[in-house]
Amino acid sequence: MLITPTLLGSLIAGVACWLLFWFGVSHVDSIPFLNRYLSKDMIMEWVRQNPVQALLIRKSIPIGSTKVMGKFEAKRKLKDLIEEQGVNKPAHLERSVNSIKTFSEQSKWFEENVLPLHKDSSQNSSKYNLKCHLVPHFKDMFIDEIRSQQVQEWLTLMGKKISEQRKKRLEPKTIQNVYKVLRLVLPEQSKTWSVKLPSLIQKEQRYFTPEEAQRLVDAAEGQYKVLFALMFAAGMRISELAGLRVEDVNFKESIIHIRRSMFIHKEVTPKTAAGYRNVDIDSATLDMLKKFIGKRKDGRLFVSKKGTALVGGNINREVLKPICKELGIPEGTTHAFRHGRISVLVQNGVPGELIKKWVGHTDLRTTARYSHFPSEYRKEVVSKLAIKS
Repeated sequence: MLITPTLLGSLIAGVACWLLFWFGVSHVDSIPFLNRYLSKDMIMEWVRQNPVQALLIRKSIPIGSTKVMGKFEAKRKLKDLIEEQGVNKPAHLERSVNSIKTFSEQSKWFEENVLPLHKDSSQNSSKYNLKCHLVPHFKDMFIDEIRSQQVQEWLTLMGKKISEQRKKRLEPKTIQNVYKVLRLVLPEQSKTWSVKLPSLIQKEQRYFTPEEAQRLVDAAEGQYKVLFALMFAAGMRISELAGLRVEDVNFKESIIHIRRSMFIHKEVTPKTAAGYRNVDIDSATLDMLKKFIGKRKDGRLFVSKKGTALVGGNINREVLKPICKELGIPEGTTHAFRHGRISVLVQNGVPGELIKKWVGHTDLRTTARYSHFPSEYRKEVVSKLAIKS
């Protein structure tokens, strides 16, 4: 039989693991003379190929000091410890054999079998987080070894990490989002984790007031004048606006039907089930739409110069932010129109359930996070509620 380098490596790794069994240790470094011939990767490969034999490797667990504990007490404590961990039960053996998998292997399985069932936007961000933040750190760790301590140490390192794009430390929100992906990859293991996540920085989201929105509409040109007006009138997401078609505008009923969304240049379903909705539109905005559409009967309502669907990032960078700068108002993205619209509806006492229906939220708590109250409004409310002397 021809002895190949791969076969020889496996034989050496196998012999080493049995030596580890007899020595009662679980680390290659504990047997110095093996270091010349073995690497940690060789041992791990043997463990993957021989999971049952690997389970037989004896591990030493300190249970107390010989100065304060006799043989009888030590045996009793060990028996209690074994019973507590369920080591001698069939379920433990089955779980141990099936879990001899590294994080890299598990993440690959997750990407092939679970991630395709998620929204395109979620797939995109999850793949990025796996590639940049998770696989490089947990790569060769066995999934059952990833416990609270290992996750907490990783969270600490993430807090010190510098973002390659922004050249500054990662935001707490970013770290929490990456942690959510880690839990998706390891759903069973994460049930036992107890970790401290970085606290979110309470910062109010930028929103456009009605006055600012009007100035932006007046300053915009071409289709963006109509786009900005519709964004504030309907409170739609930019991805939903990019997916709008001419036939989605119902002039007879003064309604816009939202049936699809866009992710970059791909047509997808709305963000949630509540995203499928009909939004009532005021007559002034409908008049603008009617003039803008003209004789068109179908096709995308708004398109780029190349005839493709609009992309929110491009609108922010090339159109909206330059206009904000020109007008001397604080910068905002297209999402600031949505926040502004919801705030106006709340300030005018529109029922929460109706707001939720119009903007496509599934929970009023989400709607509450979109509600903002400027200083002028707060002072006006306080003045109205003051006791007359």
